[in-house]
Amino acid sequence: MDRNTRIGFALIFLLLVLWSLWMSRFSKKAPEQTLAMDSLATTESVTPPPASMDESATPPAETGAAPSVESAPRQQVVVETEHARYLLDSRGAVLRRIELLDYAGVASDYVELIGDVAEGDTVSVLGVDLDLPGGPFRTAGAGFALLDPPAGGKLTLKGEEEASLRFRLSDAEGGELIKRYGFKGNSYDVSLGIDATLRGALAGADGVTLDWSPGIEVTEKNRKDDLRSFQSVFRVGEQQEKKGLRNFKHGEGERAPAQRSEEGTVQWVATKNKYFLAALVPVQLETGQAILVGDESRDALGWRAHYPLNGQPGRYAAQFKVYAGPLLFDTLKAHGRGLEHLVDLGKLIRPISLAIKWLMDFLSRFIPNYGVIIILLSLFTKVLFYRLSHKSLKSMKEMQAIQPQLKALQEKYKGDRERLNKETLELYKQAGVNPLGGCLPMLLQMPVFFALYRVLRGAVELRGAGFMLWIDDLSNMDVVYHLPFNLPLLGGFIDNSISVLPILMGLSMWVQQKLGGSGMGMGAESPQAGQMAAMNKIMPIFMTFIFYRMPSGLVLYWLVNNILQAVQQYYIHKGLDKPRVISAGA
Repeated sequence: MDRNTRIGFALIFLLLVLWSLWMSRFSKKAPEQTLAMDSLATTESVTPPPASMDESATPPAETGAAPSVESAPRQQVVVETEHARYLLDSRGAVLRRIELLDYAGVASDYVELIGDVAEGDTVSVLGVDLDLPGGPFRTAGAGFALLDPPAGGKLTLKGEEEASLRFRLSDAEGGELIKRYGFKGNSYDVSLGIDATLRGALAGADGVTLDWSPGIEVTEKNRKDDLRSFQSVFRVGEQQEKKGLRNFKHGEGERAPAQRSEEGTVQWVATKNKYFLAALVPVQLETGQAILVGDESRDALGWRAHYPLNGQPGRYAAQFKVYAGPLLFDTLKAHGRGLEHLVDLGKLIRPISLAIKWLMDFLSRFIPNYGVIIILLSLFTKVLFYRLSHKSLKSMKEMQAIQPQLKALQEKYKGDRERLNKETLELYKQAGVNPLGGCLPMLLQMPVFFALYRVLRGAVELRGAGFMLWIDDLSNMDVVYHLPFNLPLLGGFIDNSISVLPILMGLSMWVQQKLGGSGMGMGAESPQAGQMAAMNKIMPIFMTFIFYRMPSGLVLYWLVNNILQAVQQYYIHKGLDKPRVISAGA
């Protein structure tokens, strides 16, 4: 093994180590299982609240006494639609829990988008803060009155059925804050109306802030992968900015930074994980400020939307749409204002990603199995690029065929580089070979492969979608067995699990390279061919590790693609494996 090969092996090993460290960066354990929705709707017993995620918010004692408002008895209401279940609390008139019924959770039959939200004054989901002369009044801890409560404390809506809940906070001097939540049976949308009469205890308010600072929960089995996808995003005017958990890292005793936009027209603010989203979309565009908040130590990302009243006398009224559901491209596009860009389809390759997404959606109308759809995508891309692949493989094979002549020219003209280049080009011309013919067709295919990676890795449609046998979730690893012990060095990297598809993919790469010939067209006797052959031996192992923890749907695509490529190589080489006699020149 020469020096260059040893360096190559060392670099690959270093890359594996760095990849392992990156994958293990978010190694926190999943939160404890939360209580059921129905039990929360009928009990006053609540878990003691943790510290507020929003470190920038100060308690009422530091900002002045809370205004004197009436406090009504606490009531909780469950609203269940075809797609989601919501728990609303009259204490703060906030959402305490959202469960998405169409998607299975990690330890339950449904996804808990938010759950067990603390009841402290400084943490709320859709809480409202008023900027009063004596300091901020965080109404998340106030005792709102539930107007017209439903019988039994529960609403069930189907299809086009609609219903609303109104909560009122008031004082004896005419000050009043009303929050109205609207629900529809077949929608993930929740309408939110705010109507404030700023008199009495609420007089002098010069700003209103809507708060979703607790963010959303980790919803995936692969917690580390989900945390890497966490983002809080805003769009103000035409400016869009996003922040991940790493942007909210702070030391003990320090305040978590808040990333604030410039004042402008707030289009929307949102927080998302890999497959789900919570977004606030104003019905009427107004000038305000979007604030992204977070705390890496608690795995929390959220947002706040602030609207100055600019001296408006005594009244504030606004309407919002709140979307809390899956990252479905068409559903988000229907909201307008570019909300669909939260579905990560890349930038330069976005048109290709959209075409692939459209094709998948089209096929899903007729084929209920997304595993079959992925196989058809592999066949489609192979047919689409068949001629390019054929040309690439044929060029590499032809380059192998003229290696003896090239070596003879190198020996003959080793002291005359100019003559060697001239004769080499003449040999290429006689043989009809393009030295770049093996690379260019492959490069032309790369945008499509990157787009496929984007679509398959982030498609919520694959979440929980089974294929066959042990492959029961195309968005996760195809684990067939969890080891009862920890493997040294590799245990954390492979999650102490045995997966089949990545191993089969590695084997298919090995077969490909065997069919491709030694040295990838460099000639078996050249030093470069020896180095390439050594690299070829480790590349299947390296790629197996790279793909080991990726979604099984993505690995399935590459496995099928490798098999089809190996078949194509076999037939191309079978047709070209004929002796060729080409003159090396005079």
